[in-house]
Amino acid sequence: MSVKEALYPVTVRQIEAATGSGRLRITTVRRLALLVVGLVAAKSSVVGPMAGGLWESGVSTVLVASIARRLRRVLHDPKLKAETCYRPALKTQVNWDGLLKQGTPVVLALDESSQEERVHRLRVSLTSWGTGVPLAWKIWSQNTPLEEGAYWAAMDEVLAQVATIVPAGLEVIITADRAYDIPPFIDRVAARGWHWVVRLKANAATRFLDAQHREHAVKSRIRRYVGAPGQRWKARGRLFKKAGWRPASIVAVWAAGTQEPLVVVTDLPPRWEVLRSYDRRFWIEAGFKADKSSGWQWEDSQVTDLEHVERLLVAMAWATLLVLRLGLHEARVSLLAVARATRASLTHPAPRRPPKPQPAHESLLTIGLRLARRWLSGSAAPPNSWTLTHLASTAWTSRWRPAQSHRLVFAQTVRS
Repeated sequence: MSVKEALYPVTVRQIEAATGSGRLRITTVRRLALLVVGLVAAKSSVVGPMAGGLWESGVSTVLVASIARRLRRVLHDPKLKAETCYRPALKTQVNWDGLLKQGTPVVLALDESSQEERVHRLRVSLTSWGTGVPLAWKIWSQNTPLEEGAYWAAMDEVLAQVATIVPAGLEVIITADRAYDIPPFIDRVAARGWHWVVRLKANAATRFLDAQHREHAVKSRIRRYVGAPGQRWKARGRLFKKAGWRPASIVAVWAAGTQEPLVVVTDLPPRWEVLRSYDRRFWIEAGFKADKSSGWQWEDSQVTDLEHVERLLVAMAWATLLVLRLGLHEARVSLLAVARATRASLTHPAPRRPPKPQPAHESLLTIGLRLARRWLSGSAAPPNSWTLTHLASTAWTSRWRPAQSHRLVFAQTVRS
């Protein structure tokens, strides 16, 4: 086995181990691995570039046209299902036990995206390190009207899929944008014993029943208490009068430099920390970006049949999980190196000032994808650990600069 071929067999072993040895036919495992490595090799979900990338990297030495035909056959494999080929990996390759031991809730984000005018996708993602890891999704044709009840049936299916992944006993917080500030959504989340933090349409006709049982229009409360930048307000009461009222908290803040206040509603107590959970909802955008511009170029994919799209999404999710774990490994190595340099300056002050802190210019996905491609070309070795850890961490981009700043401040203190 050559060095250039290392990524493919390792990916085969990863998929086989994660999905349960013997549960999938080895041919299905190898097909999925080929699709995953093709995505990495090409940074694209278009079959032609994937085939070319696999040939150029030496994963396959047959004609590029033959590799392309093989990839198309992979997309025809009915055994490539998220239920058997991807979701089991999330149970073993994500460190849920770390959250359980810490008693820390997992924050998930729900949102929708599309592939141009062709495919619509509802997805729940795990938020961690500033990005979103795909957990469960449901797709349908973008411009085809759904039958009555079909949307909420899709929502029920996605939430049920998530429930098979997240371990029992782990506190769950689902975050979502203002399209979901409605009883049909929050009731479904609450029925599973999960918490919800949802942005509220502050100018809608929503009614609020306060602790003294006085009824108000939410928008009048917002105008009164959060009418200008720098103001904030929180309260506990009840919302959704037409649905028979639901216990809820309102937490609102108008941050300086923003055009309007941020108003969220939640079943949790009215605390400012709720806004931190909601902020993680935006991390799902990085996950969507991974599917498109910064990762797999899903918009350019010529796969249109929904069954084939579903199989491609399984491979894209696997590729995202693969490169995020590589990116996390590299990011933690960098953070540990800065921490070691900071500690070393206590006993051996550096003769020069540490460099000026720099922002993290690249996301975990970009870092991991570059490392995966170096590995594929034979110029890098695989990491020792493959588990997605420290799930409660803040974003990588918000950790890197403070770590450097701490080193600089500490070094100046020691030198003085």
